[in-house]
Amino acid sequence: MDINSTVIINKEKCIGCGQCCKDCPSHVLELQGGKATTVSEQCLKCGHCIAICPKNAVTISEYDMSEVQEIEKDGYSLDPKQLMQHLMFRRSIRRYKNIPVESEKINRIIEAGRYTPTGSNEQGVRYIVLQNSIPMLEEAGIEKFKQLKKIASVLSKFIRLPYDLNKYKLEPGFLFQGAPLLILAISEDDVDAALASMSMELMAEAQGLGTLYAGLFIRAARHSKKIRNMLNLKKKEKVVAGLAIGYPDVIYQRTAPRKKADVQLI
Repeated sequence: MDINSTVIINKEKCIGCGQCCKDCPSHVLELQGGKATTVSEQCLKCGHCIAICPKNAVTISEYDMSEVQEIEKDGYSLDPKQLMQHLMFRRSIRRYKNIPVESEKINRIIEAGRYTPTGSNEQGVRYIVLQNSIPMLEEAGIEKFKQLKKIASVLSKFIRLPYDLNKYKLEPGFLFQGAPLLILAISEDDVDAALASMSMELMAEAQGLGTLYAGLFIRAARHSKKIRNMLNLKKKEKVVAGLAIGYPDVIYQRTAPRKKADVQLI
């Protein structure tokens, strides 16, 4: 008997192949009477059962099933050479054209983050999109860095600090480099939000945009109550990643070298 109302099996469509049962990471599904049946309430809502069913007999009540897409018979492929070339040619952009990013492109970037896997399918990442309010947020970040700079100047007399704040010009453009768009990944989990940010970065670049991980702003946000209040962050939430995005005002001619990979085989 079905005991989980989240996963709904259409018994008329189900042919009892058992593929959904084998693929369920939480063992929520079993074959009973030749039909897939939910036997546990520990569903992750990962959707593997929906994706694998050959007869499209599974739905999850909490999701918009109209978003589900069929994979073409020929499947899909990602060319490894082209992907490697893209990763090698991409650069962090610090010069942007004064052109706003179109809303449809922003939506695709957010969708790329939304469809990125998360641990235990928590889907606990949310996004803050800033355009006109970027200068106000940057001002708050610079204010925090000026405070940290004063503290660092004292501490540096006694210990060696990991970075030197004196080399930075704490002025407008310092944190976001004049980008017209900023997307913040907010989460309690660093890994989930970082993975989502990578997907968003790839989608931005696929649309002709450039990106910059605003790492210095993340440091400021972690230490600033003012920034947390401006962003209406919940108690356990963190600004995990900030993507400055816009149309590049620079053209790179070749890849940049990197250190050899440090690989250990055990």
